[in-house]
Amino acid sequence: MTSIQKLTKARGGLILDHAFFGSLALKLRLQEDRSCKTAWTDGDVIGYNPSAIEEWPLEEVKGVFCHEVMHCALFHHARREERDPARWNVACDYAINGILREAGIVLPKGHLFDASYRGLSADEIYSRLPDQSNGQGANGQGGSGSGDPDPGGCGEVRDAKSPDGKNASQSDFSKGAEDWKIAVTQAAQLAKAMGSLPAGFERLVREIVEPQVDWRTILRRFVEDSARNDYSWFPPNRRYIHMGLYLPSLKSEELPPIVFALDTSISVSKKDLSHFAAEITATLEDFRTSCTVIYCDTKVASVEVFGQDDLPLELHPKGGGGTDFRPPFAWVDEQRLSPSCFIYLTDMGCSRFPDTPPYPVLWAAVGCRGKEPKVPFGELVKIN
Repeated sequence: MTSIQKLTKARGGLILDHAFFGSLALKLRLQEDRSCKTAWTDGDVIGYNPSAIEEWPLEEVKGVFCHEVMHCALFHHARREERDPARWNVACDYAINGILREAGIVLPKGHLFDASYRGLSADEIYSRLPDQSNGQGANGQGGSGSGDPDPGGCGEVRDAKSPDGKNASQSDFSKGAEDWKIAVTQAAQLAKAMGSLPAGFERLVREIVEPQVDWRTILRRFVEDSARNDYSWFPPNRRYIHMGLYLPSLKSEELPPIVFALDTSISVSKKDLSHFAAEITATLEDFRTSCTVIYCDTKVASVEVFGQDDLPLELHPKGGGGTDFRPPFAWVDEQRLSPSCFIYLTDMGCSRFPDTPPYPVLWAAVGCRGKEPKVPFGELVKIN
């Protein structure tokens, strides 16, 4: 059996036995590529090495189809950004292969798998991988840390290309993502009608079609909505220049102080503090204002006030007892502050809330995976 015959037979078998994966596989054109190790996809094509296809049993060829399809369904080909390509492939493989194993899909021997990454996105796994990760997991043969793009040996993901074959633009990514969202929804409906949608995939499809927005995006939008803004083209918004987009930057002629409360009863890592400091820095760069940071547990432990002259920021948290949400709000009242908005970083391990304040509040909840915390006022965003 030739490689193309085996691929055709494998794809046909998926349509009958695993309609979700089979229908999505039909979206991808087959393209022979003897230069690749096994296979690859960029959201438009499945490139394959005939030698690898001929070597694998038919069930493992089906597994490779499913593997590459999941790269596309999770938009891995359009979300790498500035991350290292080989490390991104390792993270994506770990994210995918656990899902496929639970669905009963047979993958080639040596595929990357680590049960500790179960339920995590490629983004989360990427941040947890050792700096010189060789891709080895509980069931992985691994690959070298020198840049093997296919360390698990069952197919890599490559960045999407524009119709003219060049690197895709942000608009290409957006259109491609919408196309795949539609395809995933239709594939799930077909598989459900045929009684072959794997257990747990309805939730996965919902997450794909309606993904959670990055909490930092919500934070920026929250601050912007709280401000009285003017737009200026000079300077342009630096956050989008790397994508080739020149958009006006936000400048406020009159923005009252922004208050950030940091719950020091939780275990805050240096990485958490670095991210939070970066967002406060971005706020000060975008607005002519000051930021007050309140460190608190059951009482206010210390307060720092930052302005644009203090950039870049370094936070100095104090405290470490229990949790009471009331003291930082009381401190704001005592100081007779009228903040434009109030942002509270907390694990939500408390039920003692103050009365509703007269300014917007955003609760940035840390470590609440699987939980649905309740707040009596304000907006809530979960940080995973």
